[in-house]
Amino acid sequence: MALPETEKKISILLVDDEESIRRVLSLTLFDDGYDVATAGDGQEALRIFRQSLPDIVISDIKMPGMSGIELLEQIKAEHPETEVIMITGHGDLQTAIESLKKDATDFITKPLQDETLQIAIGRARERIAMRRRMADYTHTLEQQVAEKIAHLESSRRRSQQLFDESPCYITVQDANLRMTEANQRFMADFDGHIGMHCFQAYKKRSQPCPDCPVMTTFTDGQPHQSEMQVTAKDGTLRHLFIATAPITENNGPIRHVIEMSTDITELRYLQNRLASLGLHAGSVSHAIKGLLTNLDAGVYLLNTGRRKGDDQRLTEGLEMINQSAGRIRRMILDVLFYAKERGLEFQIVDALELAREVCAQFSARLQNQAVTLECRLDPGAPAFSMDPVAMRTALANILDNALDACLERGDGNGLKITFGLQAKSDYLIFDIIDNGVGMDKAAVENLFDLFFSSKGGRGTGLGLFVAHQIITRHGGTIHVSSEKNQGSHFRIVLPVIG
Repeated sequence: MALPETEKKISILLVDDEESIRRVLSLTLFDDGYDVATAGDGQEALRIFRQSLPDIVISDIKMPGMSGIELLEQIKAEHPETEVIMITGHGDLQTAIESLKKDATDFITKPLQDETLQIAIGRARERIAMRRRMADYTHTLEQQVAEKIAHLESSRRRSQQLFDESPCYITVQDANLRMTEANQRFMADFDGHIGMHCFQAYKKRSQPCPDCPVMTTFTDGQPHQSEMQVTAKDGTLRHLFIATAPITENNGPIRHVIEMSTDITELRYLQNRLASLGLHAGSVSHAIKGLLTNLDAGVYLLNTGRRKGDDQRLTEGLEMINQSAGRIRRMILDVLFYAKERGLEFQIVDALELAREVCAQFSARLQNQAVTLECRLDPGAPAFSMDPVAMRTALANILDNALDACLERGDGNGLKITFGLQAKSDYLIFDIIDNGVGMDKAAVENLFDLFFSSKGGRGTGLGLFVAHQIITRHGGTIHVSSEKNQGSHFRIVLPVIG
């Protein structure tokens, strides 16, 4: 029986101590397409087997020296997958059965018949083909498993990367609120570790937070959302928007809950600022309305003075227009400063020159007012680093407050504002002193609070707040002393930074 053309050629080792049998069988097997090697005894056969590892060994059982059974045992010990067919004499059935027990493929009896030999070799070939198919299948399966493992590992790494690089804080918590997983962003910003309770990491608490969304998800199995204020590793307060979702296995009980928290601190800050502006828009609008009334009065005086040729009316109207427009401009700048919180642009500025400019600008505003301005400026004041636009705004706002205090007193007897500049070794002092209506203790304590005003509808509560913000951001301080009906003294102390 010849081999199929597509089948891999099979090698056979023929072992028999009778040369005639070896010669005849080898020719027959060669004609059938097998690679054939022969050996005359067990020792020679073992040597050839170790060199070439044939697919099939056909061996006589009874041979001088090493018997066929001994050869079978040695071959199976060294290479269990080799197919071994035993040749036995007529009536030696017991020995043949023993060979099968020792994992021989088959046995054939002498005298050998070609059909019987081909059947035994066919069985051996079927076992070899089966092993080869199994080996190919196993190899293919191993490749598929390796590819699947590589894909899973790649997916795991990708999932871990997404987990760690997510722009929010992610933790996985068990039913005791202990963190079993946490992404890198959480570990970087919060003082926590795996195994710690979430309420310890977020709030330094010893007990769970009231209305904990994770506990609620464990209870009802539903996603939940909430907002919470927590403490970061650096001690800053953070506003977090928290979303939770259950983690189950095969629709079983909830083992863990994933918590995803987004930092909305900046958003809440902006919302609060916008809300405060909105809540006090009425007071700002009312103040602007009052200034527009003054502007209308100035326009009226200007028009009637022009028609009547009254120069005094023209002058008074023009002055009212200038003052009202200036106050509106400064009010709008204060609102913009608060709403946008512009960054300071530092540069080296001559403090004496800046103070002279402020005095000149404010003196122009006092024309036709029953208030005098005295400027006491230290000629030795040095240049130092500041934002000149912001500093002029701060000083102008405090001077405006002094003017309002004097005008509110309104008796016209010696109303006076003093603007002073002193140079010390490592700091500058600006003094703004008025003899206006003064303030009580409660007003002084709240003076720099946003939208606080002691002027009723005439004030916005922004001017002194903005001034305080500017001075503070320059590293300075403002000290205020005042008594009701005794005037006020604002002292600004700024470090001299070159």
